[in-house]
This record gives sequence, C-alpha cells and structure tokens, in this order.
Amino acid sequence: MIHEYTFRIYYKDTDASGIAYHANYLAYAERARTEMFNEVGLLMPDLLARGDSFVVNHAEIDYKRPAPLNSLVTIKSQILKIKAASCTLEQKFYIEDQEICRILIEAVSVDTHTLRPKRIASDIRSLYEKYLKQE
Repeated sequence: MIHEYTFRIYYKDTDASGIAYHANYLAYAERARTEMFNEVGLLMPDLLARGDSFVVNHAEIDYKRPAPLNSLVTIKSQILKIKAASCTLEQKFYIEDQEICRILIEAVSVDTHTLRPKRIASDIRSLYEKYLKQE
C-alpha cells in the first residue's frame, strides 16, 4: 500500500526565487510519515509512552524539479524493507503526475530510556507491513 499526503507550498516555505527551500523537504517528508503511521493507528504519543521511538540515521535526497509557490505537492510514501531494528522508506514528491523529488529514509527503532537500538516490536512491525512495497 502507498500512503499519499498532499499539501500546498506557502510563501513561508520559499526562498528568494519563489520555490520551496531545499531543507524544507525533510520536514515535509516527516509530516507525511507521521500521517502515514497515524492512519494505521501508530500514534507517536502512544509509542513514546511505552518507550518506543524511531530516529532517522540516514537520509538521501534527489531533487529533480523545483516546487513553486502555491503549488500542490503530493508525497507518496511506502516502506521498502523492514529489518530487525530498522526500516527503509521511500518518499516520492509529485506536482500533478511529475516526480519532483525522491527521499530515502532509514529509521532505527530505539528505546526512549537508553536511546539504544532495539528490535522493532511485533505490533509495530505488523503495522509497518501494511505499507511494505510488494515486489
């Protein structure tokens, strides 16, 4: 399953040339991931309360085209792989049907008390599998 999240590029998001500032793409991607997990009931406050969290340990960004002021951007997110203590997500940004950016994120499961990596809990893994890319 692929999750879709759509938002508009506002004036505050742009640089002097009127296009989305490059660093904002990581924040947009984070919002889309949060909404993706909210959709399946994986709420961050609940995770944190039980001592589970995920930290990004690798991000790879490929910018293809700029996102101009007031454009509607859709992010299509899916999980490419799940390992014992980490997962890799792909997030593609589109304006209409044209891909403008691709971000790969690797996130590691950590214990919020020790900040050490830990196995992804089975209930979280089963929710992640809903967005796992099928070959």
